Amino acid sequence: FFTKETRKIAIASYYGLCSYLDSNIKKVLDTLEACGLRDDTLIVYTADHGENLGTRRLWGKSNMYEEAAAIPLILSGPDVTAGKVVNTPVTLAEGANTILATLGVENSTKPDSQSWRRTANETDDPTRVAFSEYHATGADTAAYMIRKGAHKYIHYVGYGSELFDLNTDPEEQTNLANDPEHAATLVKLQAELTHRIDPDEINAAAQRFQAALVNLHG
Repeated sequence: FFTKETRKIAIASYYGLCSYLDSNIKKVLDTLEACGLRDDTLIVYTADHGENLGTRRLWGKSNMYEEAAAIPLILSGPDVTAGKVVNTPVTLAEGANTILATLGVENSTKPDSQSWRRTANETDDPTRVAFSEYHATGADTAAYMIRKGAHKYIHYVGYGSELFDLNTDPEEQTNLANDPEHAATLVKLQAELTHRIDPDEINAAAQRFQAALVNLHG
């Protein structure tokens, strides 16, 4: 997708953005230090999505593949062990509980949701379920993701599902959803999804809401 010259420009732009980002993170940390707040502040570094960057001939995001769905997540602050790598799956939806818990407010309205800081201090649970859903730009139907252990299950309303083993297939090239040897895994992950939501009902509700917005604004 790139010529030799445009590749050079893209790489230079990337490193330029990284340097700019690093410099601004330093400004935030230096300001907290200068104000005497560094030791009392929970710092979270994350992003709202990844980027396909041409993988599968896709650009942008708006899908459940690892390069778009996976995000950076770094915590620093009180009661966070420095240098620890956590292998428990979490989601951005747990950011709300993280903020509330940091402020001393308990608000765990969903059984699967808890503070990132609490997760960071617990024993790793790599089989914990991470759930995601998408109903927005570029999608004519809902997409739902269940990540549990080595497996990722992607459910599309009205289309075939996808199942990947991320240990043996980290690039998600081989769909195992129709493989009889993985039928039991597929059933278990489907149950994890329907335990949380009714995929068809949520999809219909999202589309009704979107249609109402179109009708309202023209």
